[in-house]
Amino acid sequence: MARVVCIVQARTGSTRLPGKVLLPLNGHTVIEEVLARCKRIKGIDEVALAIPNNWENDILADIPHAAIFRGSEHDVLGRYADCVKVFPADVVMRITGDCPLLCPELCHDVLNLFFEAEAEYACNNDPPTFPKGFDCEVFTVDLLQQCDRIANGSYAREHVTPLMREAKHVRRVNLASPWRMEGRCVLDTWEDYLVICAALGCEPGKRVRAAGSAQIAV
Repeated sequence: MARVVCIVQARTGSTRLPGKVLLPLNGHTVIEEVLARCKRIKGIDEVALAIPNNWENDILADIPHAAIFRGSEHDVLGRYADCVKVFPADVVMRITGDCPLLCPELCHDVLNLFFEAEAEYACNNDPPTFPKGFDCEVFTVDLLQQCDRIANGSYAREHVTPLMREAKHVRRVNLASPWRMEGRCVLDTWEDYLVICAALGCEPGKRVRAAGSAQIAV
């Protein structure tokens, strides 16, 4: 039986909304909401939070009840490849920490499709037919390790999966919605945050200056 680890990448740095993953949401923080939803995905054996190993991100290492891995801030591909050395896996589900409205059932469907199609890579956004913020990717650890060995450009290493999505030899599959659903459910700006709070029926916080260069809300 394949062991599946969901790796959530997150950091405090963000050009448009610093500290966004620490904004209060639904009774805890954005990143805790993401992790809670990931833990509800059927078929996942473990959820790991992969964060940068610099001091600015020390605050994320204190997220309660989170399995933490720390690696390179900008070489996110390397961070994933190193993470599975600590949290052993055969298959990885990739989630980004700025998607607090991700759907566990949809992620489960992508994982099911991955296994049913005997794929090396599966997603639900190529082409995108779900709102941005529902994105989910699944790939084998073997493919992850191959890409880590050969990727040498900053774009491929920062965005983790470009080689998986483009290489001709990779067995890929995409889960598409029968109806193209437009929309934006990802947290990138303060306006996004207000929309997400409204969707969950919770009050937004106020931006304040926090440790390091991050702005978070209380």
